[in-house]
Amino acid sequence: MPLFTTDSNNVFGKTLKEAGTYNVRVASAVAKNSHSSGKPMVEFNYEVLDGEYAGAPIRYDYAVWNDDTPEHFEMSVRRFNTIMIASDIPSGKAVENVPQIAGVMLNRKLAVTVDWEQAQNGNWYLRVKGYQKLLQDGSQPNGVTRPETAQDSHQSNFSGNNGQRSTNRSNTSYGANNGFTSQTNFNAAMPTNGQASADKELPF
Repeated sequence: MPLFTTDSNNVFGKTLKEAGTYNVRVASAVAKNSHSSGKPMVEFNYEVLDGEYAGAPIRYDYAVWNDDTPEHFEMSVRRFNTIMIASDIPSGKAVENVPQIAGVMLNRKLAVTVDWEQAQNGNWYLRVKGYQKLLQDGSQPNGVTRPETAQDSHQSNFSGNNGQRSTNRSNTSYGANNGFTSQTNFNAAMPTNGQASADKELPF
């Protein structure tokens, strides 16, 4: 029997311990290819902006571009459009490629909804389930903490409490995604190397 299993959720430092909806900054946005499918994707990592978990990371949110069929293409447009519109990029901006999206999303602010999801190794991790514009009333943890696993019973850093705290938190709302309807060029704001432009501010 192993002494313990390594777990990125069980470390010292600022850690997000509740599901909910959080105001975040895109701390990193990296264009790469999916290990499983080879398709272009962006890996997003976020930092919570406010509340009791300010500074805590939300890691490994993936958005994959798949245009194998018209249906997959439309779903990919909606997936990336949802993230970009939530970060206050206005309608009418033409997207040329996936690395451009990574470049323009770096350091942008939005709100993400996270919930617990069990991985194949049996451990529970917070995964991003939705996107919306910044919450005017601040981040809203919902009191649902990490479910207990067999491994947790041998470790003391997590209580396994899955209770709800009594709050008046508002329900998450998701903005409508209408796709990209204009071919307005914004290459200057979205460089193809996946990095934000250092010599000019984004025009939106």
